[in-house]
Amino acid sequence: MMEKATPAGHPSAKSPWRAVRAGLLGTALALVLAAGGTAQAQTAPQIFVHPGVMVSLDQLNYIKAEVAAKQQPFYAAYQKAVASPFGSLKYKPLGPPANGAIECGSYSHPDIGCDSADEDGTAAYTQALLYWITGNKTYATNAITILNAYSGVKSYSLTNAPLQAAWDGDKWPRAAEIIRAANVGWSTADSQAFGAMLTNVIVPEIYNGSPDNGNWELSMIEAMMGIAVFTDNPALFQHAVTFWGERVPAYIYYEPIDGAKPVPPPRGKLDWNGQKVYGAATSGVTQETCRDMGHTQFGLASMVNAAETAEIQGVDLYGSQRPRIEAALELQTYYLAGAAIPSDICGGKLARGSNFWYPTFEVGYNEFHNRLGDNLPNTINWITKTVRGLPDYIGAGTDHMIANETLTHGGNAN
Repeated sequence: MMEKATPAGHPSAKSPWRAVRAGLLGTALALVLAAGGTAQAQTAPQIFVHPGVMVSLDQLNYIKAEVAAKQQPFYAAYQKAVASPFGSLKYKPLGPPANGAIECGSYSHPDIGCDSADEDGTAAYTQALLYWITGNKTYATNAITILNAYSGVKSYSLTNAPLQAAWDGDKWPRAAEIIRAANVGWSTADSQAFGAMLTNVIVPEIYNGSPDNGNWELSMIEAMMGIAVFTDNPALFQHAVTFWGERVPAYIYYEPIDGAKPVPPPRGKLDWNGQKVYGAATSGVTQETCRDMGHTQFGLASMVNAAETAEIQGVDLYGSQRPRIEAALELQTYYLAGAAIPSDICGGKLARGSNFWYPTFEVGYNEFHNRLGDNLPNTINWITKTVRGLPDYIGAGTDHMIANETLTHGGNAN
């Protein structure tokens, strides 16, 4: 059978990206193949680096210097953060409910503290970053007020309880790590109380992962990893690393390793939302691509965020799945940018409109291009033409784990 021509720019076409990947990724690919497409066994650190969730001390100081020098894209991202609702000096926590019980049904219906927790988490992280950059103690006070308020959370319930707990657990440790490292008035007792809430309330909701669509479990993995760092819990960190190594190959199809069909999920029995063709032209399609690009970006963002935290802690998850993740970044951004959808991708139909555009992909691009030198033309095209022009605040309860990516990872400290 004659092979169909692949459009120029498609991730599987003969492009500079493909050529560079073939040359640079030989060792990484060999390692992945030897492992059957899963992450190599890696040992959690016994002593954690702090601050060490999503942003390291070097990266934080680099961001501060870049903003002070008004260097782009950092300065524009900083201005956006300051102007956003989450960066307001007058920010007041929206929650949690007075009884400490967050109740979240499917699609947050009912919504008792769900969207509020989501927004407060983004605010705590944004305020912590702005304190580090500016030294304005009002930002630190605001972040501490939010964190202390959520120390009183006692439970999550209803259908979306595990997912909401994961989304909250994605952002709380980022803010808490920065504020604790800044030594700016958050008492030891209060930080320990917050850590106890993460351990006793959030972790039980997410520890066993999820058999549902992959973005659920990837969000849980990111949360477990961040909580493990903040609470100095090597066993929980190792558990998250193991789950990451199981879920990532089952979320992204990559033909050179997977062959004619995707890797089965580690938990549950998932379909691929209508994707039926598996081959070179569909390498990089995810388990949720044909569902919609919004949920796909959530899954990829949490996947990469967890790998970023692991890298700060000396565990190279990125390297174990380097070609697979790069293929996913390139394919999603190619079609998000408006390329015609061929019949072998989701039967030629893809939910990718502007309501599915999120300010993400910066963290992955920073790793694979800025640090490692790999060429991802579709990804940087989408970032520069669309992502950096999007508001950080898309809408109530919609951003979840995606926040301030250009500000924190628009370039690399190294």
